[in-house]
Amino acid sequence: MPFIAGINDFVGEALSGAAAANAQAATQAPAPGFVGGAGILRIEPDQVDAAIGVFEAALDKLKHKVMQAQEGIRADPMAHDRVSQPAAYAFNDAASGGSGAAIEAWLGAVREFESIIEQLRAARHANVMTDQTVAQPFSHAAS
Repeated sequence: MPFIAGINDFVGEALSGAAAANAQAATQAPAPGFVGGAGILRIEPDQVDAAIGVFEAALDKLKHKVMQAQEGIRADPMAHDRVSQPAAYAFNDAASGGSGAAIEAWLGAVREFESIIEQLRAARHANVMTDQTVAQPFSHAAS
């Protein structure tokens, strides 16, 4: 399976799952939103752990595919002539060289998934802290 097709398959699955969770959440009361590069994802507080799991699974697959691509996208010169060696160098540089390299786009996707997961964890922590703060006066009254 080509690298890009493999990436598209599981990223599409992860985003479809997130979209389904988002559609279900949209039918309920408003929830906190997370702003990403492509828009806003709303997740109900009780769905945060499941969403983290979806994004972590997708990230694991994406990292694996990107690592394979980094190791596998390499052209060796076809011959020892004056055209083959510069052509192989140019291909390798375009595939995995500097900031304009093809692999950089996929590394950006990895960073985006990591950012989403971190935002979800921060939201979960904020919800727990809010719940504890709200519950605190009641726990003293029960004593």
